[in-house]
Amino acid sequence: MHQFRLTTTHGSSHRWKRYLSEETLERNRERSKQYYAKNRTKVLAKLKTNYAQKRQAQTQAHCEKYRGFLASYFKIDPIVSVPRRAPTQDVLNAAPPKPTNPLDLSFILN
Repeated sequence: MHQFRLTTTHGSSHRWKRYLSEETLERNRERSKQYYAKNRTKVLAKLKTNYAQKRQAQTQAHCEKYRGFLASYFKIDPIVSVPRRAPTQDVLNAAPPKPTNPLDLSFILN
């Protein structure tokens, strides 16, 4: 009546896999269609939440995978990088220095 075969999957121990008949498969399909027709909103809500959770886990795993690389690649040397300060009003209002280099364009034009 039912067929059983010995199968192995990815290093697991030997398992017997049952192959269902065509009638049983068709009956299961019909039962699934009826359940989906009655509970469509519930099924779709569950699919959406599962999708969102899996996507979030995948994104988090991706970020964790590359976090160390990005931290080492974009490492900022604290000695070289000094935080910039906004210029004071005295600096903003001061007249620009007179050019002293004879090759400056502004020196030539004045």
